[in-house]
Amino acid sequence: MIIVAEGISAAGKTTFARQFGDGRWLPEIEAKAQRPDADAPLIDHARFWAGHNSRRFQLAMEIEAKHGFVICDTDPMKVHFSWCMERAGFHWPDKFEIAVPVVREAIAERRLGFADLYLVKQIDPDTARAQKEGDLTRRRGNFEQHLALQPHLIDWFGALSGPLSGHVRWGFPEVSNMLDEIKTKAPEASPRRFDVSVFDELLRRLPN
Repeated sequence: MIIVAEGISAAGKTTFARQFGDGRWLPEIEAKAQRPDADAPLIDHARFWAGHNSRRFQLAMEIEAKHGFVICDTDPMKVHFSWCMERAGFHWPDKFEIAVPVVREAIAERRLGFADLYLVKQIDPDTARAQKEGDLTRRRGNFEQHLALQPHLIDWFGALSGPLSGHVRWGFPEVSNMLDEIKTKAPEASPRRFDVSVFDELLRRLPN
């Protein structure tokens, strides 16, 4: 079972995921040093991020195979970031329109896929700022930018809840309740994990 904890910076994704124990949660993977140059062709950025995110999804499946479940600190697919950045009016070299066919191909090739459950937490901006200031272990650059992405993030996963009805929930549950639910779920992956029609339906449901 692949579970995604999603939300903006300081929403509590990492704190939530870590509670499931070392080896059972998948953090984000630093990619800054490997990214294409800013002036590289846009397709290079799209291919880089699709490849990077595909590798992370493969790691998620390895953890799932070993432990029966994995908690991902943000969605491995993460093409939502490009969409949210553009909706909020920020520059990001991985352009959504160019990324879409690259990501779709990765799904069709079973390199990248959908989680079995998305837990999406919306947070009050003042609460997020307070949590940011209280966490001295992380710098959280561009924090105000992340706050601006939140309404678009909610729109994205709201759209995903259409084709994946029942697989998107709002907020983070108690860890004990989540573990109880995991124990009752069948161990096999969702039949829609690599279903490109889910991606296509998601795109149709996104706000124009």
